[in-house]
Amino acid sequence: MKKLIMVMFLAALVLPMLMQRRVLADELKILIPLYSYPTHYNPKTYTWSLVAAAEKQVPITVIINPNNGPGNGSPNQDYLQGIKDLRAAGVTILGYVFTKYGDRSITKVKADIDLYNSYYDIDGIFLDEAASGINKLNYYQELYKYIKAKSKLRTVILNQGTHTHEGYLTRPAADNIVIFENHSKNWRGYQTDAYLNKYKSKRFSTLIHTVPDVATMKSHIDRALARNVGYIYITDDSPNNPDKDPWNSLPSYWQEEVNYIQLLNRSLHERVK
Repeated sequence: MKKLIMVMFLAALVLPMLMQRRVLADELKILIPLYSYPTHYNPKTYTWSLVAAAEKQVPITVIINPNNGPGNGSPNQDYLQGIKDLRAAGVTILGYVFTKYGDRSITKVKADIDLYNSYYDIDGIFLDEAASGINKLNYYQELYKYIKAKSKLRTVILNQGTHTHEGYLTRPAADNIVIFENHSKNWRGYQTDAYLNKYKSKRFSTLIHTVPDVATMKSHIDRALARNVGYIYITDDSPNNPDKDPWNSLPSYWQEEVNYIQLLNRSLHERVK
């Protein structure tokens, strides 16, 4: 009986420590909307090569968007080369599909998914313009099952960009949810839902634009870690720029961002040794 009590006591001590180690070991990853064109023929503008090189330091997932979706069929030679370069570096690649907040015909959404599956060497799908209310949960769960039934499409990210109903996690309707896609000034005071801490950080992403400098970038990343967010991307690009697209170029401090995330990941690894 004494032995049994001792075993139970040790288990009560050790198991929480093991659980803490597992949580701390989760690496912070980068999720990039890589909406720039793959100009592999012009090294000065070919940002895809910079992303591929950064994979050596930090795990990276990119979202490609050839033509507001996959286009009408096979990718052109530039996209084929760009995807090849990313694949060679070990980058995870997702295809962009918009959903109009659950109002786009699900048949058309599935058609885009089929095109990616047939013609693109990718790892999953990024469902953009996603609804977050429970009234659209069945729509997204159907898409989730449809995507996961395809053997090479292993990852589904849902871009709701805001607070979401927990059912999207429990059903599930996605492997990962973008819980914040917004301006830098809104991240500091953003309040995450309490249920986030029940899940692994790999279930959540944050995309932050108009981040003015390196110091702010680092503080935003620190907040993401504190808020149990496992994927992040921060840029000083802005929708206020002439092209109105904050996701079609890398930030001016790209290498500093990669270096900082690598440093944080090393620190996490040291804490669990």
